Amino acid sequence: MFGVWVMNRTRRPAFTLIELLVTVAVISILIALLLPAVQMAREAARRMSCSSNLKQIGLALHNYHEAHGVLPFGCGTDYDGLVSSLGTLNDRRYSTHSQILPQLDQANVYNLIDFNVAPFHPYVNSGATEPACIASGGLSAVNGEAAITVISTFLCPSDIDRLQSLWGHNNYRSCNGGGWEGRDGDGMFGQNSSVRLSAVSDGLSNTAMFSERCKGTWDHSTYDPLSDIYDMAGIWSEETFREFCLSLSPEEAAAYHQNIDAGQNWLAGNYNWTRYNHLVPPNHVSCKNGFTWDGVGMAASSRHSGGVNVLLGDGGVRFVNEQIDQAIWQGLGTISGEETITDF
Repeated sequence: MFGVWVMNRTRRPAFTLIELLVTVAVISILIALLLPAVQMAREAARRMSCSSNLKQIGLALHNYHEAHGVLPFGCGTDYDGLVSSLGTLNDRRYSTHSQILPQLDQANVYNLIDFNVAPFHPYVNSGATEPACIASGGLSAVNGEAAITVISTFLCPSDIDRLQSLWGHNNYRSCNGGGWEGRDGDGMFGQNSSVRLSAVSDGLSNTAMFSERCKGTWDHSTYDPLSDIYDMAGIWSEETFREFCLSLSPEEAAAYHQNIDAGQNWLAGNYNWTRYNHLVPPNHVSCKNGFTWDGVGMAASSRHSGGVNVLLGDGGVRFVNEQIDQAIWQGLGTISGEETITDF
């Protein structure tokens, strides 16, 4: 009797194999259902952070305007002649970003920049692939100490970073306008522009200041239509260029040579690093007319689902759907086009 009682006391309940498999299956289903919701919540937080970055840039631009009476230019002087190219050491192609550093609480970085020389002097381009520059960690460039600084306000947390450039990278772009011009655009930030907010006759709430663009792959064997810009040399008018670029699918665009260093630094006003336009809609394939930067369709792009954040002239930030009407999108890029802008 005592032995039976001991056996009953030592018996333990246990899962059968079927019960265990059912439990595992239920947990797997719950995780599968929960994971997309978690990912969506994380992306919503990242998109909000991206919007906050643009709002800070907008506030900095308005403070700059209050101090100087005009907005900063989108790109400084070059001496390329009729055709805009890679530049020379005589160029002063500084970006909008470099000029508003004090208004972003980055005066210490701003004070390190010598605006009297080319942005990456003694290197004509960015020097990012120059052995001497790489060996020095960027400090062989006059403005290297400033240029290597990572400015978190210039980075969208939704993007991925594959760039191998030494410099502080960039996701946010100043708007050059609604057309394909590489220099004198009809937007807020052209080359050597000095736009007053009072001159924006289209209305500040109907005019883009900044938007975002994905950073490059740094790899010619990898095609990414959200960051690449494809060289399509030809004899174009703006309209034929735009129509051809609009007709290209990402698969068709991959047949062309691509630029892979999008957003590799925030210091210089190079079109592929700190600027964009409204010639083609958000998240579309981007195109340029061969070697020159005088014919460009540089789309805003992002890794947010379905569109991009846009900073408007009044300081507000709107999420713009990639399916926006093309005429409305182009109108948002200009300061005095007198376009009719309906809701977007």
